[in-house]
This record gives sequence, C-alpha cells and structure tokens, in this order.
Amino acid sequence: METELVVTSGRKYIDIDAYASIIAYRELLRKRGYRVTASSLSTLNQSIPEFILGLNYHLDPTDTQKDAKYIVLDTSNPDFFDERVTNDNLIEVIDHHTGFEDYWRNYPNIKTDIEFIGSVCTIIYERILASGHVEILDTDLCKLLVAGILDNTLNLKSSITTDRDRVAYEKLMEIGNIPKDFYAEYFSACESEIMKDFAKAIKDDIKIEKVGVLPEVIGQMIVLNIDKFDTEEMKKVFEEYPEWLMNVICLEDGKSYLYFGGEGVRQRLETLFNKQSDADDLLVLDEFLLRKQIMKKAREASLL
Repeated sequence: METELVVTSGRKYIDIDAYASIIAYRELLRKRGYRVTASSLSTLNQSIPEFILGLNYHLDPTDTQKDAKYIVLDTSNPDFFDERVTNDNLIEVIDHHTGFEDYWRNYPNIKTDIEFIGSVCTIIYERILASGHVEILDTDLCKLLVAGILDNTLNLKSSITTDRDRVAYEKLMEIGNIPKDFYAEYFSACESEIMKDFAKAIKDDIKIEKVGVLPEVIGQMIVLNIDKFDTEEMKKVFEEYPEWLMNVICLEDGKSYLYFGGEGVRQRLETLFNKQSDADDLLVLDEFLLRKQIMKKAREASLL
C-alpha cells in the first residue's frame, strides 16, 4: 500500500494560516498524485469563523496509517508539533517563524523551508504557481488562502508584510474573483465569533513558550475596536498563571495593547520596548505587532 502523507501543523490550537495552508498543500499534493490527507488534533481558534468552515474544503479525519509520513506547516519548533509527529516520521517542515533553522540542520533528511514572511499561505500559493497547477485554485480555495494572508498580515498593514504576501493576495483575489470587501467580511466574522465566547477565544490562542524576557504565557487577539475588549474577563483567564502577556491588536487605531501580569513583567517590557507603560498592567505600542514579532524581538534582544 502506498505510504500516506499527512499534512498537519501545531499542537494545542491552529489558526487560519495553518488551517488554510495545510488544506491547500493537501490539494496540491493530491493533484501531483500523492495519497495525502490534512488533519489536526488541535483546537481551531476563532480566526476560523463559521463562513470559512462552511467553504467546500475541510480537514480530514485524524486516523492515519501507522507508517504515515508527516509534513508540518506553520511551526518549526518541534516542541509544538502535532502529537503524532516525531523526527522519525517527519519529512518536511514549512514555516514563517524563524529561530529553529540551526536545529533542523542536524536533520538533513527532513526538508525545511523556514523564512520570515507574513503568511505560510503565501508560500503555499507560490508552490501551487510553480507547480503549474493553478487550476486547483477555485474560489473557495482562494478564499481560504486569502483569509490566512489577511489574518497573519493584519490586512496587509503589519510591518512583516512582504511584497510576496501582497502579490499572492492580489493574484488570489483575481483568480478567485473575490469581492474587494472580503477583508471586512472576514474580520467582522472573526470579531463576532470572539464575542460569542470571549474567554474561550483567549484560551484557544494562548502560546506557552519561554522567549527572552517575555512571560512564558502569551495570548493574542485581533479586534476592530479596543472599546469592545473586556479587560476584566481577560484577567480571569490568566489568573492561574504567575506571569502572562496579552497582545491585543486594534485594527482601527493601528496599535498593540500589551496587557500583562506578574512581578517584574512591567519593567522587562519597558526595557524591551524602550517605552514607559501606560498603566500598572498596560503598555501601548504606537504600531501593532504580531505575537511572533514580539517574540522575535525578545529573542534577538536576548542574544545581545
């Protein structure tokens, strides 16, 4: 029997970039003749609203062959891989979070593509283009990839957005004949999902990883208007953690609101960003930064 390939992503939760890219990569590999599924043991977070889940592409069941080989997208930290993945059954890693390139050089049999750009969906679009199988990009698959790019680049306004992301976005919009106001539909739907269960939305997008001076527990949420963000409910979510950081990205005013808790966190954040905090539990940045950018900044600062 032909070996099954499984395209998957991270442990605990996956966002729209991971969800869209593993599905799109599955479609490309199937077109190229491989026996492949796309699945995840993780929770889908609120960046995957109902209208996205209602498109004609979905994840596959998680039961797989014992000898299946795995491809991991949207993370390159082996500590956070889908629980089914080991270095023995892994064949490829595709990620846009840098930091583990040296680690993977010790495993030459595992293909890696790790580069700091806006979205893994951009990389997968480029692979589809290079393969000559653009015909697989129907409207729904284009919408999936566009949503991943929009979410991870904050409507193409984040400083991590590259020309490659912009080109991929424009081409996918054109190929899929997607209305120009799709971004508003997407972000409005995400906000509506968040408000259905605010605490769950925060819990499902918490990342636990120690990086430099940052707290080990880091949450992130994107909102259209900061006035809708419930700080008291947020603090209840983090009560169990001695230190934490919550990055609230407001699209309307273009700022990151960094809420935090724990002894010494305030001073460490002020030093990292060279900026005074706005309150005992809040530091507001004059631009929005994604969590991965904050972690990259902390990682680089720790090397100085």
